[in-house]
Parts: sequence; C-alpha cells; structure tokens
Amino acid sequence: MAKALDIVYGVIARIHGCLSVALVWLCRWLDRSLSGVAWSCKLGFISVILGGMAFHCGLSGLDWYKALAQLTPVHLKVLSDAGILTGWAVFSPLLRGVGILLLICSLLALKRHKHTHLVLKVAAAAQIVVALWVLAFIIKTPIALLEGCDKELFVADMRNALWMVGFAAWLVVAAIGALFTLGISLQSTSAFYGSGSKATLGDKLVDNLQTHGEDPNYRTSLYWSAFIHIFVLFILPLLMMLGMWQSRYKIPKGSGSPVAEMIKVKKIKKPPKKKFILNPNSAIVFWVPKIEDSEVMEEVDEATENQYEATAATKGGKLGKGGGKRGGWPNGMENAKVRFIRLKYAGGDWDQQMGKGADYNFLIKFKELTGFKIAKKTEAISIAALKRFPKKGAPPFVYLTGSQSMTMSQREMKTLRWYLLEEGGMIFADNGGGHFDPALRSLMRRVLPEKPWIDISNDDIIYRQPYRFAHGAPPLWHHSGTRALGMKHNGRWVVFYHQGDINDAWQEGGSGVTANTRKAAFKMGINVVNYSFNQYLALHFGE
Repeated sequence: MAKALDIVYGVIARIHGCLSVALVWLCRWLDRSLSGVAWSCKLGFISVILGGMAFHCGLSGLDWYKALAQLTPVHLKVLSDAGILTGWAVFSPLLRGVGILLLICSLLALKRHKHTHLVLKVAAAAQIVVALWVLAFIIKTPIALLEGCDKELFVADMRNALWMVGFAAWLVVAAIGALFTLGISLQSTSAFYGSGSKATLGDKLVDNLQTHGEDPNYRTSLYWSAFIHIFVLFILPLLMMLGMWQSRYKIPKGSGSPVAEMIKVKKIKKPPKKKFILNPNSAIVFWVPKIEDSEVMEEVDEATENQYEATAATKGGKLGKGGGKRGGWPNGMENAKVRFIRLKYAGGDWDQQMGKGADYNFLIKFKELTGFKIAKKTEAISIAALKRFPKKGAPPFVYLTGSQSMTMSQREMKTLRWYLLEEGGMIFADNGGGHFDPALRSLMRRVLPEKPWIDISNDDIIYRQPYRFAHGAPPLWHHSGTRALGMKHNGRWVVFYHQGDINDAWQEGGSGVTANTRKAAFKMGINVVNYSFNQYLALHFGE
C-alpha cells in the first residue's frame, strides 16, 4: 500500500514539476515578447478592452445578465421589488461614463504628458469602483431571487450556478483591470509620462512576485494552492456546465387573448311553411306533402342548422395569448426564438431527415406563417439532457421519429416519464416508416404503462388552434394508420403521434405531395407546437 502511494505521489510531483516549468516558460516568453512594446501602447490596448465592455454593459442595461441568468418576467418582478433593478438604473449611466473615459484614455495614452498619467490614474480608480459594484451585484442578485421566488421557480442550485458563472466572468475582467492598474502604478510608466521616477508600490509588488519573497518555496505552494482552488471551484464547474447544461427554452412573450382560426357560422334558411289543402266533403287528401315539410325533416334541419365554414382569422393566424399583431404568451420572454429539438436514442435512425432536410423547413414556414423569430438551426439532445434544462425552462415539445428500433435504458425511460408527467413536456412522434410504429408502442408501454392510446377526435383543441382541421390530422402516407393518436395525462396530451410521416411532407418538394397537402402538413405542425406551448405555460404559470 505504501509503495503504491509513493508511486502516486511521484507521478503527481512530476506533473507538478512539468506544469511549473511550462508556466515559467510561458511567463518569460510573454515578458520577452511584450518588453519591446511601449507602455503607451499596452495601456491604450487595455483601455479599449475595458472601455468597450463597460460602455456596452451600460448601454445594453441588464440584457447581458438576463441572457446569462435566463430571467423570466417573474424573476424581474422579484428583482424590482428588491430594489436591484432601481440600483442598476442608477448605476448604468456611471458605467457608460467610465466606459467613455477609458475609451478616451486609449487615445490619451499615446501622448507623453504628466496630465495624461493623472487621467489614467483617475480611470484606473473609476474602473476599480465599477468592478466592486458589479461584484456586489453578482453576489446579491441570486440571493434576492432565492429569497423572493417560489421554490420551484428558483432553487439553491440555480443561485450557486449564477454565482459561479458570474464570478468566473467577473474574474476575467477584473484580472484585465488589475493589469491596467498595475501598469499605471509602475515607475517605468511614471517616467514615460514624466510624472516621477521613484519606485512605487507597483514596482515592489512586481519584484515580490518575481522573486517569490523571502520564502520562495512557500510562495510557490501558495500560488499552486490558489490556482487549484480557483480551478476546482470555478473553472472546472464552468467547463462542465458549458458541456452539460442546456439553455432555457424561451417561449415568445405577448399578452391578451388567444387568436385561433375563425369559425364562421352559416345559417340555413328554412323554406316557407305550406298549408295542407283538404276537400271538406272527401276523406281523401288531394295534396301530398313533400319530405322537407314533414316533422322528421324539421328535426334534421334543427340538428344541422349551424354549418361551419373555416376561414383564416388573419394572414397565417397568430399563436398563443398575445393577440394583436404579433401574438405570444404573457409569461414568455422578449425576443425569444422558437427552437425545434429532436430526441436522440440508441438503435435507430433518430436523425432521419434532420436539420435542413425537413426540420428547418418547418421552422422557416413557422416564421413565415406566425411572424415569430426562429433559431438559426435545429437541435438534437439525448433523453438524459432533458433533466439539464432550468426548472420550468425545458422544451414544451420534443420531436421523435425514425424507421428502426429504439433502445433505451431504465434511467432514460424514467427521465422521459418525468418529462411528460411532471415537467409538462410533450412528445411529437412521427412515423418515418419501417419498424417505427411497433418500436414506439413498445417504448410507451414501458414509459407510460397506465396510459392507453387514444384516437384524437376531430373536434379536439389541437385541431382548432390556430388552424382548423375539420377531419383531423392530414393522413399523408399513413404508414400505420390514417388517424393521429395520443396519450393523455390530467386532461392534456403528453404524446401526439402522427402515423403518416409528416416530416416527409416538410422536405423540399414535399416528397411528391400537392402544394395544399404540404401546406396542411406545416400547419398541423404549428398546431402541435402551439398546443405544447399553451399546455406547458398553463401547467407552470397558470396561463
């Protein structure tokens, strides 16, 4: 055992030694490379970086943090009540002012004058104040969200993640700012601008860093300890998060009442009533009534008096509860882009006609008919990745297709069940032919054994908003049937299964279908997406 530990310690020592040599070599190379560059150029370059970032953040307001934290209107209300948004509104002009000052310094740094050095010192002090304020904002904001939000909407893990990401980003900018401040405080810089030639605190600090002080071994160990802590606490989790976490699925924001394809009621006019003509002196009726004058026909007329005629509400119709010109949902997000996400699985061709083949054609048509923004490309995720979305920020629907078998682990099936029943998601399944139908039925028997397959009736809401399909989903190639099927949980569809390869009709040319049929296939897809958005938000936000 002791021998094994010695071997391990020896390997670690060698790795440590190699990294130390590499780091020292890198520092010396940078020192040689930059030693010939005048401080005016160095400070000017750093000023441009710091000034550009400060001015951009001050100009864009909280947009950068909203994108980073994926804040919803509920989150923003909590921050407003906590006074954080007000504080940022006051701080934002100062941030822009510091940005402008730093950008001016990038030009002033080229002029050798003692007043230039003074302005640079003021800019350095201002950027330190800004950096400290931003650090306080990064620390306080997640705490306010945790204390003010519902536990399901914001949990401690999300607070910790925001701290980690926010501090990692701040650390990079702070390091650049520290380099800027250190450069201004050096004796060589003061001499360059003619404002003095005495050794400064900056020179003492640089000398101390280079010589490692009175105890070089202790200082080296301290550096490595600090680096390892920062790497483990911030850098490594950030790298893992970038590779494993999924960004929140954003649904477009709007307000108002839903707009669906309008239904025009067409009244049938009844023919005028006719009188029977009788001969009072005869038991025989000489006038024979027509069928439309009988009581039976009157009952039929009454039952079929309202005939429906589908007409487009607006050009393309509007989705959600936004109404008006753009539609959208009250609990959606500004400038959200609709995404189309497929599910990956083992054992089959889950990527059948993916991306530009058909999926993106659907997104393009979605934008054309609804006016909403769309993602630049379609996506595919593993079933396990469904758990990596923020709470109440998972995709409302995922697309599942193929033509071969499906192989899923118990853990994947458990995740899929959680996504459908608890998270409020929905599977948009599409029969791509081959063995897809028996494979899907077998999978759903294991994922949702208590849920039967149901024929989706023609008057279901999924066929009425925003486009009306009087006879249900267009059958298309009907590989395994002509009707769309589904599974329900608590009154909502958790699975919509099109048996006719709707994805094929989305391809360029529509695989031979007529233009009207292809357009119907696109509209059917829009109805499914609209339904999934409505149900997801209704479950989580009560819309």
